[in-house]
Amino acid sequence: MSKTKTAVCRMLSAIAVLSIICSCSPDKRGGMESLPPCAVTEGLDSLFSGIFPEEEGPGGIAMVMRNDTVVYRHAFGVADLQSKEPINDSTLFNLSSASKIFTSAALLKLCEQGMLSLDDSLSKFFPEFNEEVFAPLTIRHILTHSSGLPDPRPANAKEWSKYQDMHHSVFVDNEDYALYGDEGEHMHSFQNLTRADFEPGTHYNRQDPAYILVAPIIEKVTGSTFEEWMDRNIFKPAGTKETFYYSYLSEMPPTSHAYRKADGRPASLAFRSEDGRWEEYDFGEAPFFLTRADRGVYSSARDFMVWNRALYSGKIISDSSLKVINMPYIPTDVPMVSFGLGTAIREEPGFPLKSYHMNSNGAYSIVEGTWPEEKLHYIVFANRADWDYRAVTASIDSIFKAKGFLK
Repeated sequence: MSKTKTAVCRMLSAIAVLSIICSCSPDKRGGMESLPPCAVTEGLDSLFSGIFPEEEGPGGIAMVMRNDTVVYRHAFGVADLQSKEPINDSTLFNLSSASKIFTSAALLKLCEQGMLSLDDSLSKFFPEFNEEVFAPLTIRHILTHSSGLPDPRPANAKEWSKYQDMHHSVFVDNEDYALYGDEGEHMHSFQNLTRADFEPGTHYNRQDPAYILVAPIIEKVTGSTFEEWMDRNIFKPAGTKETFYYSYLSEMPPTSHAYRKADGRPASLAFRSEDGRWEEYDFGEAPFFLTRADRGVYSSARDFMVWNRALYSGKIISDSSLKVINMPYIPTDVPMVSFGLGTAIREEPGFPLKSYHMNSNGAYSIVEGTWPEEKLHYIVFANRADWDYRAVTASIDSIFKAKGFLK
């Protein structure tokens, strides 16, 4: 973390990761063991070397797991432009929207334990909120992006002034609130809501801020802090060791940094590369890092594959609950794509059902996908966002299909 970010964090705390003979091309960077070549190696190497071409620039890592065995792994670029440390399978990235899969698994686990239902009204947990708005809303609506809740957080000076008049805040301006405000701060905004944008369950609006409500629900039901409960009931049973929720209030493991092209922007407090091409754009420069349930998880490529192996082998939730997560609920405007519980579901002719995430947070960007019937998983974690996620995802799917990985 840069000195500027460390100082900001201190100020704020003061006030408030082969069953078949197939794998990837040799790659010994960062201590990763090389793997024998596999059917998809050439196609994927060609694809990713074009996306992440700079050996000493920001890049990413791609991994494929088939039948519980990692069959492809290749890293590109560096995790930190100051230290020049290369990206490897233990490099920590923000997972952006893929954080939601942990949230969905947690809520399904609580359902299995009889502690809540996905169809519980939000008024049950938040009686202080407007009943006309929140009584018709359920946990399922949040997870499927069909709640109709708008983003109620102040977005401009006028809204910020109104917010400050109504709620005590440690922040003095809207920019700091967006960058460093967590659920405890953002919850105030929901108290002001007097209407939803549409009848819940009838449409979708991909508004992540509704996920702000999930962590407090889990805390209310379990009597534990969100991080403690998730660590004890989700991360530890999965066997993950490099997966956690970011917090500026406690010491975190060293993470990668994410970068965007400076593109002539005026100089700021953010780190810039010596050649002036790259500007740091992650925690401290971009919003949403502290909204834990929707975008707050950091993990490594190898640990996320550990998670996938555990989730799809019944170690976290039952097979029936996993099917609930990967069930299409609400059609989107994207052809053949619906929302499941905290994940997108693609039903494409000629392909098996696919569950996936594809998003960015600051300049961190990720695509990850699973074909449950084929026991096939892939991830691409990157610390730059200047690449076409949809085109890359389509290319990955095509490579898998052409090489017989998808029936």
